[in-house]
Amino acid sequence: MPDSITDAVLAGIATISADAVICINESQLITFFNEGAERIFGYSGAEIIGQPIETLLPARFRETHSQHVHAFGQSSVKARRMGERKEISGVRKNGEEFPAEAAISHLGPSGKQIYSVVLRDITVRRRAEQSQRFLAEASETLSSSLGVEDTMQSLVRLAVPALCDASIVTAYHGGSFHGVAIAHIDPAQGTLLELRRKEVQLEAQGSRPVAEVIRTRKPLFIPDAAAADRSTADFLREAGEIFGDRPIVAALCLPLIARGQLLGVIELYTSERRLDADDMVLAEDMSRHAALALDNARLHEQVMLGSRARDDIIGIVSHDLRNPVNAVKMLTGAILETERDVALPPDVVEYSTVIRQASEQMDSLIRDLLDVTRVEAGRLSVEANPMDIEELLSDALLTLDPLAKAKQIDLRLATEEALPQVEADRERIRQALSNLIGNSVKFSPAGSTIFLNAARVDGEVVISVKDEGPGMTSDQLSHAFDRFWQSRRTDREGAGLGLAITRGIIEAHGGRIWAESSIGKGSTFSFTLRAQDQKPSTIDD
Repeated sequence: MPDSITDAVLAGIATISADAVICINESQLITFFNEGAERIFGYSGAEIIGQPIETLLPARFRETHSQHVHAFGQSSVKARRMGERKEISGVRKNGEEFPAEAAISHLGPSGKQIYSVVLRDITVRRRAEQSQRFLAEASETLSSSLGVEDTMQSLVRLAVPALCDASIVTAYHGGSFHGVAIAHIDPAQGTLLELRRKEVQLEAQGSRPVAEVIRTRKPLFIPDAAAADRSTADFLREAGEIFGDRPIVAALCLPLIARGQLLGVIELYTSERRLDADDMVLAEDMSRHAALALDNARLHEQVMLGSRARDDIIGIVSHDLRNPVNAVKMLTGAILETERDVALPPDVVEYSTVIRQASEQMDSLIRDLLDVTRVEAGRLSVEANPMDIEELLSDALLTLDPLAKAKQIDLRLATEEALPQVEADRERIRQALSNLIGNSVKFSPAGSTIFLNAARVDGEVVISVKDEGPGMTSDQLSHAFDRFWQSRRTDREGAGLGLAITRGIIEAHGGRIWAESSIGKGSTFSFTLRAQDQKPSTIDD
């Protein structure tokens, strides 16, 4: 193909390229400026051809740019990317600076060199990357804020200055307002604005922008206050003196909605730059993250209030109820003691015995409620000391044997020889064994056997309680250690706290507890205790 045709084809491609294609001579004056360059920089070819290339650069780069180009022309490298060590930027005709990617090449002999630059405007890509980073950071920040007030404060701090110069979040729930959070580029102005917002009582039926968004549940967007209509101007006037004496340039007011509920409103205001459609999309994405975080924070606070209310009730139970229960136990005990020396009517002895048993059952239930509360709060303390596991198991068996015999159940103990001592709190482990063996006795049929075993496995001693009861399904097994859960829903005995407390006791010892079961083949509950000759494991182990 003749060179003239080739040159014409290449010139045509360069002309219609979406990227900027610019040529300069050895004096670094622009000699070619394609349509892509015109679109990116805003100059026409007629305006810019013959002008120095520095015209298209930010002022801070102009002084050294010509030296870099000249050095490149003297090198043996014919083409390279520009800005390999730092980001490059261009300047449009209107003065707007933008990020760019570019490559430069040179050809021709010294004194007649021509430099060509291919430049791409990466504003959209860079903004998308920044938006993704912002949303990722916002999601992480908001998800770590548990309280409603903390979440509101995190939200306004995220918005300023990433999205706006002043941000206001107003919480709304149940038809009324519940607090405000404000962030401002001028902290002093932000303090004044917060005082004004707290002093002025908002009304959902009022004319303020917040009230408008609450009524409509739709965003209000003012990208350019200078071009706003009368109703929009009223909106800005109602917003108040956000920036003191300076006017509001742009504004955006968004509802915070989660699970169909309106949780609040966020207001965003700028004092210098206009807002565009990309800002709107980013703000809406942030508001969705914020609404979910605010909803979670509100739910968390409700859970915490419920937990505190429960703890208050437990405190009342432990104090106000336990005292009369102890009095009943003491008085019925005194009656039964008197019966040894003085013959009492049989019905008095029978009733006193039943009352005492009932009071002991109530006392056990109160103790379980207190223990499960301590487990949940992480306050269940144990005082572990070296002790003989066989002695511990024998004591538990001796205590529970009468209970088993009453149901015609045989308890059997089997341990390996020469078991090491374990680190354990004697009373707490006895309580755990009592819960496990008592649970097996409760569900085992008459004439069956419950096996209590102990064996060393690696650096632990594994204790197992195996029964010949009805067993559990896989679904029942998954709930075995849940609070207030029982596999049988009829003829309930106790509150279903024993296994949950047992798990808390074993875990407080640093051990593990688990259950194995199948229908018709009984159940086995096992837990571990650290052997006394084993050191606690560390991160380096």
